[in-house]
Amino acid sequence: MPDLGETPLPRPRDKDDALSLLALSSVLLRRRRLIYTCALAGLAGGLALALLPPRVYRSSAVFQPQAAESRAANLAAMASRFGLPTPSGDGEWNAPVYVELLRMRSMLEPLARDTLVVAELGERATAVTDLLGVKAPSQAQRVDRAVRELRRIIRSREINNIGAVEVTATTRWPSVSLALVQRLVHGVDRFNVDTRRSQAAEERAFVALQVQEAKQALEQVEHRLLEFMQSNRAIAGSPELSFEHDRLQREVSQRQQVYTMLIQNLEEARIKEVRDTPVITVLEPPRLAHESQSRGLMLKAMLGLLSGGVLAALGAFLVFGVSHACRAQDGDALEFLALVKDAAPRFKRAPKR
Repeated sequence: MPDLGETPLPRPRDKDDALSLLALSSVLLRRRRLIYTCALAGLAGGLALALLPPRVYRSSAVFQPQAAESRAANLAAMASRFGLPTPSGDGEWNAPVYVELLRMRSMLEPLARDTLVVAELGERATAVTDLLGVKAPSQAQRVDRAVRELRRIIRSREINNIGAVEVTATTRWPSVSLALVQRLVHGVDRFNVDTRRSQAAEERAFVALQVQEAKQALEQVEHRLLEFMQSNRAIAGSPELSFEHDRLQREVSQRQQVYTMLIQNLEEARIKEVRDTPVITVLEPPRLAHESQSRGLMLKAMLGLLSGGVLAALGAFLVFGVSHACRAQDGDALEFLALVKDAAPRFKRAPKR
């Protein structure tokens, strides 16, 4: 009879079937010199990335768009009397528009063609393309590359809580960073003033045309009222004549109101067309930077140290896996070797003659 009290013993596992945690730890210990070396090399690389580039200085400014004085309601009411369509909204620009405007070529190209006085170079006047180190066979290509480089060193963002815009410039020279931000703020203001002048000129032309039409309409209805009064000197006893007189009088009053309102709008449009007042409020003017930007020395050093150590550990594990697979020679090991062989780069040999 079989002994029911016996329990079968588990089959001992082959020590090469699986990689234990101790085996992996021993791999790291055997390759510790390589890991230390690679970690130190990564540390040196991180320090080089932090120390080799030149120091940079940042200048910034914060400005807020002013609300434009608009007569949209008056123009809409005026145009509705003549059956003319008017655009909705007052055409004001908000902060996101200025953020994109500061990256447009129309704002950056004048800077790319400009010349700045660099205090750090002995008050020497130097072209912006030379300061940026732009090289190209033609002037047009140099300007194009300078614009791309300016987009890299100039940043703009919206400050949502106050509806303002911050613009910054980062270069190797404090005076250059300051000059770039000053020119950008001034360029935004001039661009906005010119744009509003153009809009005011179009508005003035539109209102002037309506003034002429309103004047002709007023003269016509006044002439009709004059003829009616000359033809009908005694209207007190006739209800029909009194009604016609009152109707013409109301029409004259209405045309006079429209004409007066148009004259006022025309004068305001003429003033807006020649007005040269700032349309942005500078909340924080640009200042000269006295300290350079942080290089992130500790962060880059730690990242280099970790990167070197991790890469060395992965390389040690890969070498150990290949050697383990070569010793095992089972199905999984052969498949692993085949995958390693396929993943390894191949260099095609030249055929022998």
